[in-house]
Amino acid sequence: MKDRHRKDTERMLERLMAVPADPARDFVSGTRTRGDLYEYAGGFLHTLGKDEPVCLCTEDRGMIAAAVLASLAGGPICVLPHSLSGRALRETREAIRFNNAIADPSIELPAGVDAVPPARRAWRPAGARTMDSIFLTLFTGGSTDRPRIWTKTASAMIGEALFQVRKYGIVGDDLIAATVPPYHIYGLLFTVLIPLLAGATVMEGTRLFPGEICSAVGQGGATVLVSVPVHYRSLNGTRIPSKRLRLAFSSAGPLDPEDASAFHRETGIAVEEIYGSTETGGIACRSSAAGRELLEPFEPVRWRIRHDLLSVQSPFLSPELPLDADGFFVTGDRASAAQEGRFTLLGRADSVVKVGGKRVDLQDVRDRITRLEGVRDAYVFSLPGKTGRGTAIAAIIETDCTEARIRELCAVSLEPYEMPRRIRVVGTMPSTSAGKYDRDAIERYFNGNGES
Repeated sequence: MKDRHRKDTERMLERLMAVPADPARDFVSGTRTRGDLYEYAGGFLHTLGKDEPVCLCTEDRGMIAAAVLASLAGGPICVLPHSLSGRALRETREAIRFNNAIADPSIELPAGVDAVPPARRAWRPAGARTMDSIFLTLFTGGSTDRPRIWTKTASAMIGEALFQVRKYGIVGDDLIAATVPPYHIYGLLFTVLIPLLAGATVMEGTRLFPGEICSAVGQGGATVLVSVPVHYRSLNGTRIPSKRLRLAFSSAGPLDPEDASAFHRETGIAVEEIYGSTETGGIACRSSAAGRELLEPFEPVRWRIRHDLLSVQSPFLSPELPLDADGFFVTGDRASAAQEGRFTLLGRADSVVKVGGKRVDLQDVRDRITRLEGVRDAYVFSLPGKTGRGTAIAAIIETDCTEARIRELCAVSLEPYEMPRRIRVVGTMPSTSAGKYDRDAIERYFNGNGES
């Protein structure tokens, strides 16, 4: 299986280096054809030096695809930030000293960084990168730790995209709508690389609001929806006129079964959840609305559980990851093996903290809070206690209840040592553009790290 997958990826890379057979076919609906991609990629090859880092500060999927093509042809190394904010771009440049960026006009670039004007040139690549050479770096924001840099080889990213194209039957007639931006790993994979390999078309822009999403799958005629749990939650209770929709994906966190069921009732589509991370790539999938509640590992991925921790061996891994003697990477996810080669997740290993000498699983606390009446969502984390002694549990809770009411409900459901010492209630949970909890924004609600 491993050798076949690698050979198929090599052949796909060779195909990508050739001029497209259908240059007039849309890549981005109504704005960028496949011929456009290759001409802009030729311009980037001419303008930017070999292996020179270039930051992709854009939501233009056509420009990102062109930059990826240029990189795969031995041109610049693509750098993807976790956000297009000024702060995120400055942090990215501190970590990777890029001097050029492919940027949207509205983006404020860090001092010393020049915008590369898109230019068209004939596509004349000298040859594809080797399979194991790095062509992409991703700067992750993370919801539980500080940002990190991960690299991707041509084998890992193109191989994963090719696998997903074949597993889910993405074809040239598909039209993809997205609620996630293309500069995150999930958005890059499903709304840039997968349509590029499959010959499919992606809708322009990123739909964030229920009306926009409904319009895309209704009037727009999208056949594939690429979204995240927060957006499926926003659609719960909304009439969704899906004319041609046949596939829906979710990632970046667990999808609430009620939201999955509501979407299935409206559209007849069972959302496919993709489990993985930037550094591991896709690991497994499930679909609660289709009765597949256990995680099913993707075919190229081998897995095992030791000391309650999930370990994976996969062609999609970032090369920086430490591997054991058998070639497995130990993730930070606790898991339990189930029947028929599947598994369930039990939360993060780093979610267990000690409070007053007692072990507290923050994921378990979160799960019980989210089951309280009137609670829509919750994020539970630990803060250093007053003067740095011990640990204090903090929780931000999405609800229309008062803080006093939430404390009453928590007191019934939680042990005294499990009770969050600091609670904030919000109408809408702070989240990043990728649909993950925005840790920085959440911490600002608490104005410091001490106890109340």
